[in-house]
Amino acid sequence: MKPHMKALAFAALLVPLTAYRSPLTAQTSLTIYNDGRVLVRRSMPAEVARGSSTVRVPVGALDPSTLFSLDSSVVINGVSYDGAVDQNSVLRRAIGRKLKFRWGGPADTLYATVLGVDPERYLMPDGTVSFSMPGTPYFPADLVVVDPVATLALRSSAARNVLRLGYFTAGASWQANYEVILGRSMATVQGDATISNDRLRLENAELQLLAGSVSTARKEMDQTRNMAMARQSMEDVSVSQERVGEFHLYTLPGKTTLLPGITTSIALFDPVQASYEKNYVVRGALPWYGMLPQYP
Repeated sequence: MKPHMKALAFAALLVPLTAYRSPLTAQTSLTIYNDGRVLVRRSMPAEVARGSSTVRVPVGALDPSTLFSLDSSVVINGVSYDGAVDQNSVLRRAIGRKLKFRWGGPADTLYATVLGVDPERYLMPDGTVSFSMPGTPYFPADLVVVDPVATLALRSSAARNVLRLGYFTAGASWQANYEVILGRSMATVQGDATISNDRLRLENAELQLLAGSVSTARKEMDQTRNMAMARQSMEDVSVSQERVGEFHLYTLPGKTTLLPGITTSIALFDPVQASYEKNYVVRGALPWYGMLPQYP
């Protein structure tokens, strides 16, 4: 951890972007917070032209206000994020388009033009307008968002084919669990991190766990885009821990695959031996006055 990097009380860990040098070589790396926030760093193939350009990248679910560039020579001037994957959102994209509807058997189909939503309005083949859906809709593939995408307005000092981005999302959290097994004179202490994942789907990601309560930055601070997590390369043999201000950062060895609905447990350290002694402690208090028994 470089001395000038500080943990700010009102924000996530912020450092000047020019000081950021990522030792992580994986395509994706994550930092999971105790409260369910997830900081994602990704290197994605993208054709970025020199100067100003527009790039469309599949980024998955995220908070678009937190999207920032991990490369100091690439500036994000604007973000258009389409993360709606439900039918109503697809129907809004279809306004002005002619859709196929099935209202009975396989041969019972018709085409109607979507005029509007809220309320729904459809132009029927005979020129009339219906305020209800005329059957089961079949949407063209170009209207359906399978994986949320972001359209980025970029300014780059040089052409490149890899875009390095960071952003915050949600869907995973973690907690530490410790066990102490008492022997005759020695105790065995072991600990593990339990990662609960609701909806993240990431393969072969480098994983970090941040312990501590980190407040959210004010909205005006979100626009600085000067965000980068302080991180160091770790050995592959054990979990490494470092203190970052008032927080603790654990970097897990190797790569981790997170799948929706799967809870993962990873050892934080090898079991260690420690001597201990037994004590029998009785806690009580004398009565305030008079004869026993009385409430102390």
